Amino acid sequence: MSKNNQLFASFTIGSRNHLDILLHDGAIMRARLALGVLVMNDRLMKTERLIRIWLLLASNPAGYTIKELAKRFGVNIRTIYRDMVALGEDLRVPVYNDRKRWKISESHILPPIRFTLPEALNIFLAARLMLNYSHRYDPNVDATFTKLSAALPPALSEQVRKTMDWMQKLPKDEKHMRTLATVAEAWVSQRRSKIAYRSLPAEKAAERIIEPYYIEPAAPGHASYVVAYCHLKKGIRTFKIERIESAELTSEPYTIPPDFDANEFFGSSWGIVVEGEVKTVRLRIVDLEIMRIMEETVWHPSQVLERQPDGSMIMTLSVTDTYELVSWILGWGEKVEVLEPKELREKVMETANKMVKIYHKK
Repeated sequence: MSKNNQLFASFTIGSRNHLDILLHDGAIMRARLALGVLVMNDRLMKTERLIRIWLLLASNPAGYTIKELAKRFGVNIRTIYRDMVALGEDLRVPVYNDRKRWKISESHILPPIRFTLPEALNIFLAARLMLNYSHRYDPNVDATFTKLSAALPPALSEQVRKTMDWMQKLPKDEKHMRTLATVAEAWVSQRRSKIAYRSLPAEKAAERIIEPYYIEPAAPGHASYVVAYCHLKKGIRTFKIERIESAELTSEPYTIPPDFDANEFFGSSWGIVVEGEVKTVRLRIVDLEIMRIMEETVWHPSQVLERQPDGSMIMTLSVTDTYELVSWILGWGEKVEVLEPKELREKVMETANKMVKIYHKK
């Protein structure tokens, strides 16, 4: 091989080796960058998960098991154990294990919260609902939304502030606030409460010992109710907070049955009244505007709407037959007809006839 050819060959081999080195180094750099992105994403996901666990534990005094947290966040059990260590040691969050349920010290302050616009809008709408729900001033509601408004965009924060300012002009019911606070404390601490309760038909209040299972607001009636086990009646009853004339805590503990689910408890009811047999209710609607309203609103999870060949609409519901349902049907006047069950149809017809007689009186 000539000297020139030898030089060309060595240059070519050397260039290829150098190119291989460059390519190899480039691949390593890209891999490192990719790994860095993955590590960064993993850290961000971990940070987000830690904050969410922090908020979740702070919002539930009963705490959560490791399995419950792993299922909720879609990770394995060992990851949650590491998260608990990170919360306690790195972030100094006072988490502790109480009989296999992880909890956070009640005296600990929640971390800063930031809301997306849809989340912020929910807070504003909740403030408006509270105003229209109670029609009275509650400084606790005021303080709650004032604190939350600090994390909202300025425009929404201003509207929440205006809503709270308007609420301050409403009358304040000290007795109602004390009663609700006492019942709520009994519920959270799971201590029995002694109440003086005057049921709707009663002339005077009767003393009862109750074990609160749940507190439920009822927007149509502008009231709050406590679902509780009543020792007097030996069963679960629903008590209207406004009918409790006095309430005090006792030192006697109780346990809410693990199989009690408020969503299931109220699932078949039209409103707050939970009694009677679940029935299939079929309503016929002929007014086009009412049809649109029915389609725009979910009145009950069981509702099914079907347009008919004659242009009408059939609404089917699986609910208990209560006075709340009757009142709702009557509210639509002649534009909603009960097809079944027969007893509900007769009940609505009887009430309508009585109304006619009232207006026909001279």
